[in-house]
Amino acid sequence: MKKFTIVSSLLFVLLFCGMVGYVASSKDFMPPKEEEAAVPEEEDKEMPVWNKTVDELVSFLEEKGLIHADTKVTLSAEGLCTLALKYDGAEIYWWDLENLDPESDEYQAYESLRTKGEINLYGAGTIIMPKKNGPFALLLTYYEGDVQALEKAFAEFGQEN
Repeated sequence: MKKFTIVSSLLFVLLFCGMVGYVASSKDFMPPKEEEAAVPEEEDKEMPVWNKTVDELVSFLEEKGLIHADTKVTLSAEGLCTLALKYDGAEIYWWDLENLDPESDEYQAYESLRTKGEINLYGAGTIIMPKKNGPFALLLTYYEGDVQALEKAFAEFGQEN
């Protein structure tokens, strides 16, 4: 029984090495790329979105029929952002970057979103990845409508010159 185990183990190792060699030598094989560090895109502070308010964003999205203002819920924003609101399940975050202390948790959450594309909620290991547009972010995890339409409208908000 011992000989069988040794022989079968050697056969499996040789078979595995042969498969890896075959794949590596095939013309379609592309070696894996090293993960490149995410380079945050520069923010164009001249874009109109930087001069917009949360009320303007909500009005814009309501005019498009994507959210209903009467479903507004104010969420806890401490340690996350300056203001957090929820409409029809869509969460809207806003950072008052001019008045936030760069050492504050809120500013650090914004910087994490800007540089990594994610926010670690209160440092607890819960990662959210909202869409960003200027000082605003939109999380659609619990949105009850057309997600693609809301994403598109949010991305267009304040981008016209």
